[in-house]
Amino acid sequence: MDARTDPGMALFVDWSSRKQEVLQQAQAGWPGLVGDQVHLDLAIQGLAEPPMRLVFGLFLEQVPLAAANFYHLCAHSIDGLGEGGHPLTYRRSHIHRVEPGHFLEGGDITLNSGVGGDSIYGRAGFEDEPFGLSLRHDSAGLLSMSNTGPNSNRSQFLITLGPAPQLDGSHVIIGRLISGSLHLETLGAIPVDVNGAPSRPIIIAECGIISGWRRPPLPSSSSRADKVTTKAELKTEGEARRNAVAEAVAAALKRRSDTSDEPEAKRHLAAPSNSGTTKYGAMFSLPFASEIDGEGDDDDEDDD
Repeated sequence: MDARTDPGMALFVDWSSRKQEVLQQAQAGWPGLVGDQVHLDLAIQGLAEPPMRLVFGLFLEQVPLAAANFYHLCAHSIDGLGEGGHPLTYRRSHIHRVEPGHFLEGGDITLNSGVGGDSIYGRAGFEDEPFGLSLRHDSAGLLSMSNTGPNSNRSQFLITLGPAPQLDGSHVIIGRLISGSLHLETLGAIPVDVNGAPSRPIIIAECGIISGWRRPPLPSSSSRADKVTTKAELKTEGEARRNAVAEAVAAALKRRSDTSDEPEAKRHLAAPSNSGTTKYGAMFSLPFASEIDGEGDDDDEDDD
């Protein structure tokens, strides 16, 4: 990756080493950071209302590369210009797209159009972090990376306005909203054109960091909803579960058959207690069949 000299501030920036520096800081517990909270102050151009502050808690421990990138772009902690020739800050960039009910998109710090961007690791972007891909966009207020395909993260981001499952498995979730949910409703109601561009420009008037560690709760994660899980893996998992059910049913039928051949008194004495279990868990484990999607009826009952 090319190094760059900022002619205005005469600072030499080595993009190639920053990823390693960030990962080392993550392993050390982020000694250089004052917390995991950042804020974006959004203003709608032409309206006199005060800016709307959105406060996010970042998942720095789980997705260090993406979360640190967002943190430093909010803090404007890296002097000089980015590799794309613009300051590495979200300040004065726009929310350029609104998908009502789904998400806001912004953070193009070079062109403000949705086709540009930069990062603290250079203009080429950085890789997807698997943990962030495994999380589900299942509610409003989740902060996620926007991209143009796998491993193309830069500065653009998404803020969900509601469940957005179309983003699952392809966009890294890096944090969640911890203050400002009412502002999301206002922003999501702004009229847009056919391309999703808001009728009035939405500008990040200011941004920064907030001291303190919140460690916000993670959204849910599901391998079945995750596009990283392959069809072959799902098929193998389904076959294993069907085989387990078949074995449990066979064991149940055999036990029932053996019991029916015994004298009534002996069968009564040998009846298992409510706490009796087999190697499959609860007695016969027949309810396990209901976990197979659309396969197997759990009509058999234990008559003992």
